[in-house]
Amino acid sequence: MDGAPAGKAGPSRVTIRPAREDEIETLCRIERSAAQSFRLVEAFSWIATGEVQSAERHRDLIGKGTNWVAAVDGDWPVGFLSADIAGPELHIWEISVDHLHQGFGIGRRLIRHAVEQAGAYGLDAVTLTTFRTIPWNCPFYERLGFCTLDEAELPARLAAVLDEEAEHGLPRDTRCAMRLAIKE
Repeated sequence: MDGAPAGKAGPSRVTIRPAREDEIETLCRIERSAAQSFRLVEAFSWIATGEVQSAERHRDLIGKGTNWVAAVDGDWPVGFLSADIAGPELHIWEISVDHLHQGFGIGRRLIRHAVEQAGAYGLDAVTLTTFRTIPWNCPFYERLGFCTLDEAELPARLAAVLDEEAEHGLPRDTRCAMRLAIKE
């Protein structure tokens, strides 16, 4: 697929469906596009030109059925959410919406779909890690019902994810782990 659809997509024209292997290059392009928002945050502007999720990881998660796209205009992907089942939880590794399609609720729809899928799988919760203070990160997820986990209550799995992120240049004090309970 070359180029993007003309115009902007309102949320009523969005379809969430499983990602396909032939879309991996498009998903990488979407993540690069979404990362351009970080150019506005001086401390993290390097993210705009940094690495994106690997094709291998996309392929693995597509195979597991936990990589979904938001598609518009005749099935054109404009956003995606990659997750993996970790014990009794669905962990979101990446959510990206092409910069031209941001602000229309596509990210919310992807999150809602992931939560619905986690419930259908019989999982207890959805987790993720994100930036604490960037408006389209932690505050966004809080509005969707996610709770920030205190260091004292941080499961070993999420502490390890935050540690690995720190090794890749994301300072631990700028990051947090979040959880949305599906079952109590």
